[in-house]
Amino acid sequence: MTVRVLFGALVIALLALGPVSACNQPAEAAALRQGLTDWINQMRRDGGLGALRDNAALQTAASGHACDMAKRNFFAHEGPGGPAFGSRIKRTGYRFKRASENIAKTSAAAVSSVATVWRDSSLHWANIMDSNVRDLGIGIAQGNGRTYWVMNVGRPKG
Repeated sequence: MTVRVLFGALVIALLALGPVSACNQPAEAAALRQGLTDWINQMRRDGGLGALRDNAALQTAASGHACDMAKRNFFAHEGPGGPAFGSRIKRTGYRFKRASENIAKTSAAAVSSVATVWRDSSLHWANIMDSNVRDLGIGIAQGNGRTYWVMNVGRPKG
């Protein structure tokens, strides 16, 4: 392994330990993440597209942003003072040719709630059905009586 690869793995591990571990997540966060991933991939299959594969770097970026929104009580693709989603993804070591992000804030911690929000939005739906992405990361956090959801999708360079 090169020093660069080892450094990248260390950065991802440290980011994963950062905001995600100090974040309020639903007790069933893993099941919700899997349920949302299953729904996204079923919608893609129904549309004739391939399934997205879980990616640890995108997961770290998505989880960190969901936690940041829940902790600091904001709802946007960029936090107060930054960074933008592309910078968050790059910080995890994921070098992308293409990337996009969906966010949602729901009153219920239920896959059906976020699925409805994203299915009914043409921009969010386009991100889910983008044939040019391959990788997926889902973040879920709770705060201020809401559940915050982040989906990062991407296609790596190369």
